[in-house]
Amino acid sequence: MTSSSGSWSTQQLAEFVAAISAAPNEAIALRTGVERAAEALEADAGALVREGVVYFAIGWPHDQIPEVALVAAAEEPGTSIDVPGSGPVPTATSPLDEEPGGCLLVARAGAPFDALELSLLRGMARTLALALRTLRTIENERALRADSEAQGRENERLLTILRERQMLLEGLAEIQRSIARRAPLPEVLDAIVVLAAELLSDEQTALTLRDPDDPEGLVIVAARGLPEGLIDSTRRRRVGEGVAGRAVAEERLVIANDYAAERAAMPAFVDKHLQAAMAAPVHEDGKIVGSLLVSTYQAGRRYSLADQEMLQTIAQHASLALTDARIVNQMVHQALHDALTGLPNRALFGDRLGHAVQRAERAGTEVAVLFLDLDRFKTVNDSLGHAAGDELLCAVAERIGVCMRSADTAARLGGDEFAVLLEDLTSSSEAVRVAQRIIDALREPIVVAGREVFASASVGVATGDRDADDLLRQADVAMYRAKAEGKGRFALYEDGMQAAVLERLELEADLQRAMERQELVLFYQPIMALNSGAMAGVEALIRWRHPERGMVTPMAFIPLAEETGLIVELGRFVLLEACRQAAAWRAAGAPASLTMNVNLSGRQLEDPQLLDDVAAALRETGVEPGTLVLEITETVLMGDTEATIERLRALRALGVRLAVDDFGTGYSSLRYLNRFPVDVLKMAKPFVDGLGAGEEHSALARAIVDLGANLGLQIVAEGIERPEQLKKLQELGCAFGQGYHFGMPMAADGVRPLVLAALPV
Repeated sequence: MTSSSGSWSTQQLAEFVAAISAAPNEAIALRTGVERAAEALEADAGALVREGVVYFAIGWPHDQIPEVALVAAAEEPGTSIDVPGSGPVPTATSPLDEEPGGCLLVARAGAPFDALELSLLRGMARTLALALRTLRTIENERALRADSEAQGRENERLLTILRERQMLLEGLAEIQRSIARRAPLPEVLDAIVVLAAELLSDEQTALTLRDPDDPEGLVIVAARGLPEGLIDSTRRRRVGEGVAGRAVAEERLVIANDYAAERAAMPAFVDKHLQAAMAAPVHEDGKIVGSLLVSTYQAGRRYSLADQEMLQTIAQHASLALTDARIVNQMVHQALHDALTGLPNRALFGDRLGHAVQRAERAGTEVAVLFLDLDRFKTVNDSLGHAAGDELLCAVAERIGVCMRSADTAARLGGDEFAVLLEDLTSSSEAVRVAQRIIDALREPIVVAGREVFASASVGVATGDRDADDLLRQADVAMYRAKAEGKGRFALYEDGMQAAVLERLELEADLQRAMERQELVLFYQPIMALNSGAMAGVEALIRWRHPERGMVTPMAFIPLAEETGLIVELGRFVLLEACRQAAAWRAAGAPASLTMNVNLSGRQLEDPQLLDDVAAALRETGVEPGTLVLEITETVLMGDTEATIERLRALRALGVRLAVDDFGTGYSSLRYLNRFPVDVLKMAKPFVDGLGAGEEHSALARAIVDLGANLGLQIVAEGIERPEQLKKLQELGCAFGQGYHFGMPMAADGVRPLVLAALPV
């Protein structure tokens, strides 16, 4: 059991008080106290030492109790002591107040005793000392009564003491039960003040605590007997002011038996002729946070040792109540807030959304939910690490916060998903403006792990006064529409979006099963040497033969595979299958120079297993590395330049060739292009489409061909469909090309005759 459980400490002390109160004599109380303390603190051993004598011990055989070592440990806190089966074990001790040389000792292997456990041990020691003296009083009373009836007055005094002690024990037990059942903290503190007033018979009692906004200020949080004229003027004071303030500043019990002579006396009470006052410090998790004060106008009042011990005991229980409340508040906060960003979590957001919808229905207003999902957050995690990902999430949370009103609620729902609740809206345009502000705020780069990261988000917006669950679900649906439309934008929920999302979910589920059902196949498109007309290679293109939808185009399922991460497994399949087909054609007589082009997605390039996958495919199929060409788009190359260059060099070291696909449509820098270890530039189809339409279009194609020549790169023109395009490319000196002019993508059986008839290039 650890001190992180608030209810544990209060329940243990309540049970300890009850057990000690029930002891019929001093010996049983002593033994019960040691046993209960050891059990509550999960100690391996325990003992009670008084005046250099071990009165009772557990944890050792009866004839092997190390009395000398226990006495030494009682005199020197923190000393280790040998316990059978555990070896040297650290000890924790607490003195028994007013018990000559009295000490309650426990020893435990493993985790050291924390501040709350030590505080509990002190409370148990105080209670045990109080009980022992009470029992001795009873025994003395019985002896005195037996000796002589003349001792009646003394007996009456002792009985009064006994009743007071019993009231204290019963009051403390009731307070502990209140703490254990989670009674409101003000109610518990008020009960503590009442108990102190009743037991010490003083007119004025108050509990002061540090002001959360001013740690050097004290505020009365519970009081009894303060004159109405003084309540407002004395409710606040500084640390060190008055007896209560001195107890906090000096961290000890402070007694003023002559209040007028007290150096820190408060003039308002001196004017009222206050006679005496006493204050004991109150702790929270081991730190002094206030004090418990009693004071009186009775002339001649003197606080005895018994009075002092009683006030300190009650203050100890106030400390436990405050510590328990803090722990409970922490637990509640942790249960309802995201540990990383500090924002409300899904549970708290759902609760606030439900109440907001009810208020909107009564007021005739609208609420809105914004559902945010970061675009390509996985890239940051995979390339920079999860610590960087956490840093990015915290930065995003801060930027969302500055875009909202103070009454709005932002939450982290999990992963890279956030939500915003907007209330008291008159139209959906207000929610749209907030969504756009968030998108604009996230467009600015964020420095993460020493690098600038662009963290765009797709935002779904749903408004109205409908059911809370419906609003959140519709905002989620709208977010998927925003992501499908290009990311980094928002979409307002409309009827019909739900059906599109369901269609997408069905397609995703089908795609997950497509590989195991062997529904995915490869088609191959010829790549030709433009001057000779000989086949130079083929590009592998994936197709999906769906049993119900028919042939599904790559544009319909590749983006879905990218978003869900299925693209990595799908790409691994394409790579291995293409290499197997190339090996089969080579074995059947295809030219050794025939290349096999395979596309790599951005997700694959980020996958740490990619290098092993390529090496395994080459090793398993026996394909010559130089005949495998891996194609990557410009935008993928520019995602994380240094990391990308490092991965490409590792691939190049395997002997494979690298190509930039759709070159000219992205935004690659020529400075970076010169550093990329690529072999081939594939001229994008738009440049080929313009050939023959004028010199301006031809100039763009010529620039790419010249760039390839200057950098020593091979140029492949894509999308050649007409004879005049082929002729113009030949005139420009473009060496290779592909397109419908030479042949459409075909299944392996269809392209096989062309492959086997190809001549070496």
